[in-house]
Amino acid sequence: MNPLKILLVAAMVVFITACSNDENSEEIIVVDDGAYIGTLVVDQNNGTSYTQENVSVVVSVDTDHAEVHMMQVSFAERMSLKLDMTIPNVPVAVISGGLSLSGNNIIPWAMGGNYSQYTITNLTGKVTAQSISFTMMCGEFPLRFSGVK
Repeated sequence: MNPLKILLVAAMVVFITACSNDENSEEIIVVDDGAYIGTLVVDQNNGTSYTQENVSVVVSVDTDHAEVHMMQVSFAERMSLKLDMTIPNVPVAVISGGLSLSGNNIIPWAMGGNYSQYTITNLTGKVTAQSISFTMMCGEFPLRFSGVK
């Protein structure tokens, strides 16, 4: 057997042994790239809020960061168009039952470019295999989303 194959087999055995260790009995939750459907609420900073139902949010996770894709959203009653907005490079951490989201000073993407006037701050949230919820400041506007698969 070739030395490279031996090394590969040995590495696989170590990995499998580590994964089957009884100390690693905490349930691992897989958050796949499916859409969560829910409610978006934006505080208008004038004593009113704007609510959009049936908003689709897709979370794509890559190791320790995620992209949050908000599909066809509007943020105010007077906003005539709906747009897709992506929040890139959101730090994630594994927590019991899913992932936590957190982030500050993240420039979202919309309409083909940076949307810096609506920089994301104070982002906190949780994603599980069945649900998502998060709050954040989108520019000067407080925003919250809660959805399920």
